[in-house]
Amino acid sequence: MQENFKIAQKRIPVTIITGFLGSGKTTLLNNIIRKNPDTRFAIIENEFGELGIDGELVSAKGTSVYELTNGCICCSLSRDFFSSLQTIIEKTDKIDHLLVETTGIADPTSVIDLFVANNTIEKFFEVNSVICLTDASTLEKTIHDEVDSRKQIALSDLVILNKVDLAAGTHISQLKEHISEINPMAEIVEAKWAQTNGTPLLQTKAYSSSHIEKSTRSFHNISVSIHELSVSNKSTSSEMVNHRHDIHAEGFIFDECFDQELFNIWMSSYLYFNQNTLYRVKGILNFRGKKKRCVFHAVKGSYNFEDGTDWENDEARYSKIVFIGKYIDRKELETSLKKLFQSRKANRISA
Repeated sequence: MQENFKIAQKRIPVTIITGFLGSGKTTLLNNIIRKNPDTRFAIIENEFGELGIDGELVSAKGTSVYELTNGCICCSLSRDFFSSLQTIIEKTDKIDHLLVETTGIADPTSVIDLFVANNTIEKFFEVNSVICLTDASTLEKTIHDEVDSRKQIALSDLVILNKVDLAAGTHISQLKEHISEINPMAEIVEAKWAQTNGTPLLQTKAYSSSHIEKSTRSFHNISVSIHELSVSNKSTSSEMVNHRHDIHAEGFIFDECFDQELFNIWMSSYLYFNQNTLYRVKGILNFRGKKKRCVFHAVKGSYNFEDGTDWENDEARYSKIVFIGKYIDRKELETSLKKLFQSRKANRISA
């Protein structure tokens, strides 16, 4: 869809709030507005069957709300959605942050992809983070029964485990394990009434190279030994995850340099052919001749490379890359990655 977007002077940060029906997304929105009195928000909401944004609160804070009634923005990005974005862009000097609340009954991938893959919209907006609200009292059943709830978790940077007062303490620990099996790189925060108790939500910058590098380094399901990476004892094996959920993470670390050209060609092909099953990829890559780490990030078919921090002179270099998706074949993926090493440039590229 081609739209005439007015040129803006600054990029507006976007926080996308997702989560299954009844998890507390609208309550979270009201809390965010209340706790950030000096922030001028624009809110696009598209929820069915939940209480709406507090009108008096919005009026007091000078916040603009755009309600979409022409279908779900996650299923088809309607003209209403683009029209709302255009209006927000025209008010860019009056808007500090855009909050997008997706409907709880759908996959939010298309909304996220819009802000990272649409070259026109990317000029005016930058993703701050994707937040997923979950209901601790129903999460186990929801994860088991609803594939879209698993996608919502897999695509998120922060998962808020809401309504913890309705679940026992031991059960909370089990729920956190379930969330980490789907997305071990997501931060998990416990909450009651969607109160996050000081956790910063608007300054996450989860799509920045510095945050991606930090989260990739701290990925806890794999060991950072210099050699081929194996799944740690904490998660036992990818097979255990596969038995429980179709969506899971696979991580690798290698001490050999990747060939940048081969990696770029292969990754472009791999993302294209697996765009319906691969949700996020994050990596710290070691390319020969580069003084800095290369930070890699992909959402479905869209990806980018950015410079990270410098390699220290006496530091053992490595490449560390994590895939989050559905039915990932670890052995096949590992075989393909090994063909991309600098010393094996002549090898055939295989996706």
